[in-house]
Amino acid sequence: MSFDTVLVNSTHLLVNSAFTREFTRFTREFALFTRENCCFTREFHAFTREFRAFTRGHYI
Repeated sequence: MSFDTVLVNSTHLLVNSAFTREFTRFTREFALFTRENCCFTREFHAFTREFRAFTRGHYI
């Protein structure tokens, strides 16, 4: 079984390499999800601004 040395709050810990790999994969996927969600939110806000501007003076 192999281990990696990880620095956490100025303390060196020995962590199973499989855990390190899975944690790295998880953080990479989470970062991708966050980036995609941010883009969606930005686009959604732009859409709602345009929709509000369009509907001013119109009754839907």
